[in-house]
Amino acid sequence: MLYLRVKQFLTIARLTGLEAIRQPLAFILFATAVLLVALLPLVLSHTLGESVKFVRDGSLGFMFVAGLLLSAQAACSALSEELRRGTASVVLIKPIPRSLFFLAKFAGVAWVMLLYCAGMTMAILLAVRTAYDAYVPDWWSATPLLAATIGAFLIGGLINFMGRRPFVSNAFLWLLILLSAAFAFGGWIDASGARMPFGTLYEYRILPVAALMTLAILMLAGISVALATRLTALPTLSLCGAVFLLGLLSDYFFGRHADTSFIAQLLYQLIPNWQHFWVVDALGGDGVVPLEYLKLALGYAAFYLAGVLTVGAVSFERMEVEGS
Repeated sequence: MLYLRVKQFLTIARLTGLEAIRQPLAFILFATAVLLVALLPLVLSHTLGESVKFVRDGSLGFMFVAGLLLSAQAACSALSEELRRGTASVVLIKPIPRSLFFLAKFAGVAWVMLLYCAGMTMAILLAVRTAYDAYVPDWWSATPLLAATIGAFLIGGLINFMGRRPFVSNAFLWLLILLSAAFAFGGWIDASGARMPFGTLYEYRILPVAALMTLAILMLAGISVALATRLTALPTLSLCGAVFLLGLLSDYFFGRHADTSFIAQLLYQLIPNWQHFWVVDALGGDGVVPLEYLKLALGYAAFYLAGVLTVGAVSFERMEVEGS
């Protein structure tokens, strides 16, 4: 029985992920975010010697906002659209627990978000390397990054034309492949085009911050999937946007009143505080994000996700699905 449940879980999660990357908006958001990151070090001027900081902070901001939109879109395609069309009932009439179905849907969305975050992290490392000299961009990192974005469109179109295979999902996956190739190429070649030890010019201090962004995006994905059990795409995106904005301002709106107001304290605990994950200021100078802080953030994200997914699973258990 356990083997059957695991097989069902993995099958639903895989199909959910594939369905998510087949949505045109998913590839558009991913490609747009990568392109903005690639262009940022090339269009900035008057950075007052802070070009790396501007590119790093701006790129992580693009990653966070596009991740919000992508997680909401993936959640809606995974759950709300299937519930609206009645296709979910085809699965739920079989001996599959609703809680397993719901958690597998989240797992499918989560692995898409992990792929997105991995691709964005490689793009950010390349863009930050490009910005080290504010007046002379490093074209040995900028060119492969730009080529990866353009190449994904070209290869996806060619596969669609030659093999009649879906453009969007192939372009999404090829963007990841080409970003990996660009990252590998940029790791071996220095600013003059000579070979160097791998990764010498990459600012690896960004990786812990990108990991924190990934945790925040996974939390947003969990919230989106939970909301998608009851709401359609637009309300889900709107509420996720509200949670995003309130979470960014949680300290100001609720944190300073938590000691004197029960309502403020309750909202401060319930609304995720994104400031825990936005720690780019820690990279000022030669600063790094401590490992202990990463562990605490991981625990916070894990407990919050567990709570959100529990609420979502209970909500899904109690809702009426037509045909199931």
